[in-house]
Amino acid sequence: MTKAIILAAGKGSRLKGYFNIPKCLIRLGKNKESILERTYKNLINSKIYNINVITGYKSYEIKKNFKGKVNYIHFKDYKKSNNLQTLLSVKHLLNSELICLFADIIYEKKFIKKLSDNKKKICLLIDTSNVLEGTMRVKIKKGNIQDIGSHIPVSEGDGNFIGIAKFSNYGSNLLKRYLVKQKNNYKDYYTLALRKMNDDGIKINYIDVSSSYWKEIDTNKDYIEAKKIIRQIEGK
Repeated sequence: MTKAIILAAGKGSRLKGYFNIPKCLIRLGKNKESILERTYKNLINSKIYNINVITGYKSYEIKKNFKGKVNYIHFKDYKKSNNLQTLLSVKHLLNSELICLFADIIYEKKFIKKLSDNKKKICLLIDTSNVLEGTMRVKIKKGNIQDIGSHIPVSEGDGNFIGIAKFSNYGSNLLKRYLVKQKNNYKDYYTLALRKMNDDGIKINYIDVSSSYWKEIDTNKDYIEAKKIIRQIEGK
């Protein structure tokens, strides 16, 4: 059975002047659903019930949601590290098929079903329609991810990683192995492990979601754009 890991430990410092809550609790749309609620529904609709939320900043606010329906795990070192350490802190969960999600994204619910049906060892959702600043950019070669990270110049990127990835049973254990190799790294995203895998010849597959909507919410500008996207979707 596929499990989900939602990385929700970050402080969201670029939004703290506008919101005094974790980013995943920002509410959007007519029903004022939080980003976390939207992801929870998307996972449940795809029959993924083993949902694990890794908390950090104001974890008590997040834990008010879905009591008894998700597993909450607190990452105490969230203030001094990035999400590589967040994911490494739950390495005991990296032992079977899983979908790993950033907690601050809105996206079409069909994305989860697309990933669930994918049988590759590792598969990322990417958008090749635009290469953006402030995102995890990717480079593609021969149908696979060749490189990933914000170090890739916009002019050299082939798309953006949207923050959702699937790992098969084998891929999940690979991820754990490569994260452990970076156990003293407190500054990088977990995507560094994917870069290291690629360096060792491990193929990183992808699904292009260019024709669909998604938005990572890091800044107030992102929040305003996300509100517009949800308005357009709900207006249909």
